Amino acid sequence: MGRALRVSIPLLLLFVSACAPEGPTAFVTFNVPPSNDCVYMPSQSGDLFIPRGLFDISEGGRSDSDSDYCARSYNMNLQVNSFLRSSQDEGLGRAEPNILQLHSAEVTLMTLEKVIIHFDRPGEELPNPFLVTTNNSIFTSDGKTPALGIAPVEAIPAAYAPQLDGWIGNQILVQVQIFGTTTGDVDIDLKPFVYPVEICSGCLTICREDLGSGLSIDDLIGDQCDDNAGADDRFCIDPCVD
Repeated sequence: MGRALRVSIPLLLLFVSACAPEGPTAFVTFNVPPSNDCVYMPSQSGDLFIPRGLFDISEGGRSDSDSDYCARSYNMNLQVNSFLRSSQDEGLGRAEPNILQLHSAEVTLMTLEKVIIHFDRPGEELPNPFLVTTNNSIFTSDGKTPALGIAPVEAIPAAYAPQLDGWIGNQILVQVQIFGTTTGDVDIDLKPFVYPVEICSGCLTICREDLGSGLSIDDLIGDQCDDNAGADDRFCIDPCVD
């Protein structure tokens, strides 16, 4: 007779709770704007979010300028909601296995009809969809309200912007699927989040010398918000040096 595998009840429960979370796990709800001091914070009420993105693909403030100071990526800061409940048990000596650690995201750029956009100019071919990194830990829920966290995602890398010139004045869809792993080594794939982004050229770019006397750089973008200047109503201040 073959050798039987004997597992104690507490150990079996530990295995099941670590490997098979029940019910809804985690999902994205919003693209979150920065606070007044340029910090991205989640919100339980969900009363502050960006309903539609705006991305300026221009590289400089003037057509006759060689400056590429404003060649930026479009970044999103996505609110992640986790309903993973705590199963920590000090009596069993078990640490918390349900903290969700976000690590990467697959981004797909599409038309409004959800057709994948091809970035295939000769010598400038780029993959779509593509994988980017993200990083955050989402703690456990009380079972009534989700635990919240922000996942920063480089949704449209700067290298893709020049090939979006045919979309100026129109919208594309950015689909983001975030991946994570719990501290109990369970992989969690969040449902894809689809978000419209309008493409423009120069609408969020201004030359430094063209700033009005009553308007400062800080009036347009905060010092720490410069990481996403040229997007979502924040201007990129270009030196415009020929």
